Amino acid sequence: MEPTKHVVVVGATGLVGQELIRRLHERAEVAPIALVRRPGIVKALSDRVEEVIFDFNDPAAYAKLGAEIPCDVLLCAVGTTLKTAGSPEAFRKVDLEIPKALAQALARRDPRPMFGLVSSIGAAKPRGLYLQTKADAEKAILDSGLPYLIVRPSLLLGERDEFRLGERLMTMLLAKPYLAVARTFTPHWSPVWKYAPIEAAKVAEALVRVCVDEPPYEHGRVLSGLGLHHPILE
Repeated sequence: MEPTKHVVVVGATGLVGQELIRRLHERAEVAPIALVRRPGIVKALSDRVEEVIFDFNDPAAYAKLGAEIPCDVLLCAVGTTLKTAGSPEAFRKVDLEIPKALAQALARRDPRPMFGLVSSIGAAKPRGLYLQTKADAEKAILDSGLPYLIVRPSLLLGERDEFRLGERLMTMLLAKPYLAVARTFTPHWSPVWKYAPIEAAKVAEALVRVCVDEPPYEHGRVLSGLGLHHPILE
């Protein structure tokens, strides 16, 4: 029997995070751990997940990662919106400072855990607060020296707990027709898939397959566009 692999999920209540928990639940060799602010949030998704109450504002809490909180793989899908955060500073505190603190804490461990990060298409050439924050978070992961997988999805598809009118309209009017045309007429043409919307479940599957199922990765890898849609899962 393979040894148990401890996989820590941050952002488990979000669109991708929930899908991560569902996929980890299916893997008997995995012990899923969710860092949460309040108990009882993730248990509805999996009776196997261990919820760990974690104060993301406390620097001392991060020292527990890899020690009191076992961690072979960390999957970070944390994120907010400027509207929810209330200010640019508060937004960056979630989308940048949390991944950065997690990576810095894990970089002190031996062996070094694998770090999976959900970023965004456009982070390679950032413009504006959102993409610059994502780019800065990616740099923090690279600077940590940890083996990593960074995924850069475009518009995420799935049922959110939080209603976002703009995303709902984009999904109905653009995303689904776009995907239908791309799959039918240009299934392997990179320019079409660069900004193609993607199901949150597919992003989660890519993260779990590369970070959890495959042999340990020594360096780093970035997946976006066609590389995220195909051929990893198809």
